[in-house]
Amino acid sequence: MSYERESASRIGHVQTALSPAVVDAMERWQTPALKPGDPDHITRRTAAIGSLQSDQRPDPAFAIAFDGSNQEVEARPGYPSVRVGYIQIAGVYVDIMKFLGANRSGFVDARELERAQVTQTVNSVLPGSNVFLSGSTGLETWRAELDGSFATAAITDFGSAFSLTDALMTIHGRPGAPASSLTLSKCPMCGATGQRVTASGGACTVPECMAMLYPTDILRGYEEFSEDGENTLALTRAMNMAERLLLVSYIDGFYRVTPEKLSQGIFITDGPLAVYGPAAPMKSKFLDYWSQLCAALEQRNIAPPLLVGIEKTGRFVDHARVIQRHIPNGHVMMLDTPYVNRYITNKKPEHHYGKDEFYGRRFIYKTTTGEMLVVTVPRVPGGNPYEKPVKGNDGEFIRLPSEVYASYPTLKVTLETLDLMQTQLYPNAVIPVALAHSASSLPLGTGRSVLTLLAQKTLGMPQDSIGLSRFRPPRNRSSGR
Repeated sequence: MSYERESASRIGHVQTALSPAVVDAMERWQTPALKPGDPDHITRRTAAIGSLQSDQRPDPAFAIAFDGSNQEVEARPGYPSVRVGYIQIAGVYVDIMKFLGANRSGFVDARELERAQVTQTVNSVLPGSNVFLSGSTGLETWRAELDGSFATAAITDFGSAFSLTDALMTIHGRPGAPASSLTLSKCPMCGATGQRVTASGGACTVPECMAMLYPTDILRGYEEFSEDGENTLALTRAMNMAERLLLVSYIDGFYRVTPEKLSQGIFITDGPLAVYGPAAPMKSKFLDYWSQLCAALEQRNIAPPLLVGIEKTGRFVDHARVIQRHIPNGHVMMLDTPYVNRYITNKKPEHHYGKDEFYGRRFIYKTTTGEMLVVTVPRVPGGNPYEKPVKGNDGEFIRLPSEVYASYPTLKVTLETLDLMQTQLYPNAVIPVALAHSASSLPLGTGRSVLTLLAQKTLGMPQDSIGLSRFRPPRNRSSGR
């Protein structure tokens, strides 16, 4: 590491670039192939969406898309740095008939599109390094503030306020009936197991500990929290969970008030139907909730909602671009586990991909206009979307129930609906997700400067340390002054 203000030599890279050891090492390495290999491996896994079976349901009438963004800013740079994290998530309701009416002339009428949508935004701020509540450590502060942000972030679309904490308790209970308590895997402070906590909190039962416990401790975000450094990863995990719980808030709201409306809706998340990191065990809770929801709706002769995750980036999106010429328009590709292991993730053929994180299964869809979508769709009426690969007597892998289209009766209508809602604004994009991203985005540049200034002023930090004391809001030019 260099000293402060010490710069590297302009030719300091030459020795590394000319080193035989560096060149030899890189020549030994391999990367995922840019060539997909035998196209037959792709074409025999594709199907025209018109050939898929679908459940009986009314035409989709509305879409609700969810997206989020986060930023961590330095209120005081240097060491010890003071950092603050901001989260913004949005749910955008789109009336599908009004949306389609906005495109009658071949061009989208922005006014009609505006009338077709309703946006709900939830904002939170979380402490980063060297920020704490009085009498608490940084870790204790993070846990308390995360719980507080989930408890206060609520929607009122279905009557009384329903918070993200309520949604968290609901996936531990059943549709329409949040659990009264949940069991933490361990106490964050002493590690004691079997600690129960209600929506309003609790305390560790170990006499030597007696630490305050929160329902959000079950997400285990504190395991990735740093009291001294950046917390972008912990912030991203919190944002992703907030997005998923906001979705549950809406689905459960419809279930409690007008369950028949669920069969008319498509719910879209930014990113796959999966939970990563320390919170990955929550995957089973989302899966249980979905299975119970499907069963409860079936008893009322109501089709389940359309639920789909759409990915914008990542290795599966990259792979879709590589193989797109081998997939006809209007066709979907079943990504069975042996294919994923061999061509995308570079794992052993028998590797049990997706078992810990996913409550939906990935598909690659080439739209009728030639765009590529990587989507995740849950099984109906439920069940694990990824099962452990099994070989038959002939040594070939058996096609498992999770790898047949019949296990995804919502897939056809989901893809047809996404096809109707494409946009040329961005590659491989659909309008509801683009609207949700626009509503939730925290801008860089001036936007980041404003958030930094807010943190500095509120925390009493010097504002001239990064030149923000000179920031002024722009003048109102509409008055002519």
